[in-house]
Amino acid sequence: MYRCILGIGDIVIVLDDTKKKILQVLSEDGRKTLTEIATKLNITHVAVKKQLMKLMESGIVKIQPLINPSALNLLLVATLIEAENLEAIQRLKEKFKNCPRMILLASLIGGYNMLALLIAEDMNVVESMNNVCSIRTSKGIRRSEVFMVSELIIPKYVSLRLIPSSERKSEITPCGLNCCICSRFNEYKCLGCPATKCYRGPL
Repeated sequence: MYRCILGIGDIVIVLDDTKKKILQVLSEDGRKTLTEIATKLNITHVAVKKQLMKLMESGIVKIQPLINPSALNLLLVATLIEAENLEAIQRLKEKFKNCPRMILLASLIGGYNMLALLIAEDMNVVESMNNVCSIRTSKGIRRSEVFMVSELIIPKYVSLRLIPSSERKSEITPCGLNCCICSRFNEYKCLGCPATKCYRGPL
């Protein structure tokens, strides 16, 4: 039997067939109960819980809802970035780690050293993201390229940070800007940041 061994810190996790089957069932339907998974795998629900807890505690698995952006009529924008150095990359990570529009932020090896995938409600927001409050306008960026994503093929569902309106108490965005005084926002050319109390979009 082939076993995938993953080392994380001092913890070694073996992805044996049982763990893979559990992950397969959950990837198809994350709402499955321990009992339902156990029945499908012909093992006890206690065994399923034990295996799942190991995966979660090791940081291999996180159970959370995923959302289909196209079902919410959201646009996807991919940005390739060449940051000047490691310090610039670290600044970008810190600045945008809590951005509610950010689906993916990754370091790359090559000419471009960062990739960002973001959501936008409409083309006005896309324009704001590209020219005003974008990762590409941040300090330490040598060059960037922006692409509109025509179709999200795999995965179809992604993790979005949806912030309840009751928790939007600040005018300051997670990246440190003030949407409420932005000229594009006040001219109704942008919906604002979904993390702020100024936001007037559907998210």
